[in-house]
Amino acid sequence: MEKSSNTDSKKTGALWLATALVVANFFYGTNVIAVKYISPRLMEPVALTFSRLLFSAIVLLSIPLFSRNTETIRGKELGVVMIAGLLGMTCNQLFSIKGIAATNPIHASLLIMSTPIIVSILAAIFLKEAFGWNRIGGLVLGLSGAVLLISMRKQSTSAHAPTLVGDLFILAGSVCYSSYLVLIRRISQRYSPMTILRYAFAFGAAFSIPIACDEFAAIDWKQFNGYDWFALLYIIITGTLVANILMNWGVMKWGPSRTGSFIYFQPLFGTAGAILLMNESLTIWKLIAGALIIAGVWLNALKVKRLD
Repeated sequence: MEKSSNTDSKKTGALWLATALVVANFFYGTNVIAVKYISPRLMEPVALTFSRLLFSAIVLLSIPLFSRNTETIRGKELGVVMIAGLLGMTCNQLFSIKGIAATNPIHASLLIMSTPIIVSILAAIFLKEAFGWNRIGGLVLGLSGAVLLISMRKQSTSAHAPTLVGDLFILAGSVCYSSYLVLIRRISQRYSPMTILRYAFAFGAAFSIPIACDEFAAIDWKQFNGYDWFALLYIIITGTLVANILMNWGVMKWGPSRTGSFIYFQPLFGTAGAILLMNESLTIWKLIAGALIIAGVWLNALKVKRLD
């Protein structure tokens, strides 16, 4: 009877965790819509980046004041997290928001999906991880989808025209975030995900100050109406802080691979939101490009077949 109770408890816990990861990727996916709505109309991308990093850093740095988690990072590993914060928070957030503001929201949702493939490439180069035939195939498929999506942008009849610069910013943001994941992989076994996240956001916010102070000071807060405030709070609270905490909970319980598999929900939610809320159209080229990228990510996630 007790064993049955433990089994039911584990199933319930797994269901809650899976639900939390779907919710996190819903926030990530629809965050694209909120960013597109508010930037650059009311806030420059740099100012929006600083706002979300600063808020998250303040909340995460205050957690040890109300909990027993007083874990600290020291020595060479602090330097690693500092560089990770610069790349994964400052640069990734800045490039991603500038890209979303400059291109089509469906393009942004699909191109962000390239992150797992880029992680595999960087891990193979810098961490000497196996790179088998499945990952080569995933790279080819994902790259083909990205190239197709970018090259067919001029045939788009969307409400928000895609641009080459915007698409390249999105890819640059994915490269920066992938670099962040590779950098923290070696120290992730020695520190809790929340500790690493706290330090990364703190460094990310600090690095953003010199480049964001002028744009942040220039914001005219009086122009914000109720919908604008909702979009801003949605970006800062749910699309940044809550989503990252939920994903870190998943990494802590299930590991990065199983948690990362939920990324497939992001383009689904992002594309649906763009169609329903922003009058976007889903063309055959976007469908084909999206299918290639998703297939590439799926193939990349399979168990590695080592090259002989």
